[in-house]
Amino acid sequence: MNIVQLHEGVRFWLDLVGSSRFDPSDIDNALNFAAHDLVFDKYEGAKKSVEGDSFQRTQKVRDELSDLVMIADTNLPGSITIVETPDNTLIPVVSFPDGYHYLLCLAIYDAAGKRHNCWPLTYDRKNVIDRNPYRRPRIYPMSKQYYNEGYDGINITHVFPDTPSRVVFYYLSHPIPFNYGISRDSTYSFIVNENVIATEDTVYAGTTYLLGTKFAVLAGTSLTSGKIIDTFTESNLNEQLHEDLTQKAAINLLLTIKEFDKAKALYEQFVI
Repeated sequence: MNIVQLHEGVRFWLDLVGSSRFDPSDIDNALNFAAHDLVFDKYEGAKKSVEGDSFQRTQKVRDELSDLVMIADTNLPGSITIVETPDNTLIPVVSFPDGYHYLLCLAIYDAAGKRHNCWPLTYDRKNVIDRNPYRRPRIYPMSKQYYNEGYDGINITHVFPDTPSRVVFYYLSHPIPFNYGISRDSTYSFIVNENVIATEDTVYAGTTYLLGTKFAVLAGTSLTSGKIIDTFTESNLNEQLHEDLTQKAAINLLLTIKEFDKAKALYEQFVI
C-alpha cells in the first residue's frame, strides 16, 4: 500500500466503530508508532523460547522484516569502526549506522581472514566470561567469541592475540517515518517527473486516476480536476505488514481520544 491507501485503511477501521475523523498528521503519527510496535513485537516474537521452535513461524518473521535488515562492515567506507580496549574490542555507539535499532548477528575475522561467529553474552554471565573467556555458557560446543551490547557500544570478547581484521554485523533498522505530504489541486505548478498520488478521483493529462493511484508528472500537462499529494514519504516496512499496521494505528488513534470501548471493540474484530 502507498501512503494514501494506508490512510484510507486506517479510516476504514475507524469508520467500522463509528469514530470521529482525524487529520493526516495524526494518522501519520499513529502509523509511525504502530510501525515501531509491530517491528518490536515481530522481533521479540521471533526469539526461540523452547528447543525446536517452529521454523515456519521464524522464517515468516524473517520474511516480514527482511526490508529492514541492514549490514554494517568495517571494510565499507564510512561504516562502523572498532576500538581496542584493555579487556575487549569495542564498536563504539557513536559509529553505529543511522537508523540502528536491534542487533541481529555479529561476526569477526581473525588475522588470517577466517570468519568467527559471535554469540550473545547475557549480563549474568559476563563476569564469568571475563574471568575465563574459554568457558562456554551453554551445554553445546560453540565458538569462543562473544558480544555484549551496553551503553558504550558493542563489546566483543575474543581469544585472538590481535585486533580482529574485520567486523561485520546485521541489524534491524528503524522503519522510515510516514509523511502524508502536501495536498495540491489544479492551481499548483507541478515538478516534472515528480511522483504524486491521487487523493480522490483525479483527471490528469486526459487520464482518470482513482483514489490511491500513484503516477508521475509529465512535461506540458496539467491537472484538470481532483486533488493529489506530493512530497510524501513512504515507509520501507514490508507490505505484508501493512494491514496489521493500519489496524494498530486505528486502535492507537482511538486510545488518544479515550474511546476505550471502541478501541476494545476494534481489537476484538482483529483477534477473532
